[in-house]
Amino acid sequence: MNLAGKGIEYGPLHAALLRKPHYDVSYVDYADRTSLAQHYANDPNVNVSLIPEIDIVTGGKLISEFLPKESIDYIVASHVMEHVPDLLGWLEANLYVLKPGGQMAVAFPDKRYCFDLKRKSSMISDLVAAYLEKRTKPSFQQICDHFWNISKANPVDCWSGNITSESAEYVMDRNGIVDVLKDLKSREGYVDTHCWVFSDSEFIGCMNSIGNIIKGSFEVASFHPTQPNTLEFYVTLRRL
Repeated sequence: MNLAGKGIEYGPLHAALLRKPHYDVSYVDYADRTSLAQHYANDPNVNVSLIPEIDIVTGGKLISEFLPKESIDYIVASHVMEHVPDLLGWLEANLYVLKPGGQMAVAFPDKRYCFDLKRKSSMISDLVAAYLEKRTKPSFQQICDHFWNISKANPVDCWSGNITSESAEYVMDRNGIVDVLKDLKSREGYVDTHCWVFSDSEFIGCMNSIGNIIKGSFEVASFHPTQPNTLEFYVTLRRL
């Protein structure tokens, strides 16, 4: 992807793909650096010292509320899209700020090789429901599906067949899962989940089916399927 010009990177956390000043990039996240550092302070997988200053703090709002129309040359979003409550609305907002010919690079987890192994794939009707509701946080059904069905899975064992959707163990203990969900139901705050679940081919099928639903036209510019012993695929979308 051409990374000349102005771009944005969603959710860089401690592992930004595009580093300043090598790229003219703005970092986008739902919270500022201080809040993110506090949230991940006890997470051994996150080096909070590497979290950059966040240039655009959305607070859950769409990027089109912060940037002018056709003002951005490229967008990078690694493992972001699956968390977005309204995938179609989020995509529409990104197309709004992209210049014609601008591209968006996405890395997305393949459900067959990660903890989503047991979960059912999302359908176009699910996406449309979230879009028409203008959903700003996961539905409780999505929260239930996520926490009930996430499983102990890693890509190497999934590829080899040592772990399958039938044999994978649940992450959440069956004896306590209902109480966990009751607690989540009572919370007023945002509960992070994988809202959307696809295999690589299902995702491409989805992208090819939504052109007449959202505002803004695009095409799939490139597609790199999930490779053996890995868990993610890569897609580049081009704004027309």
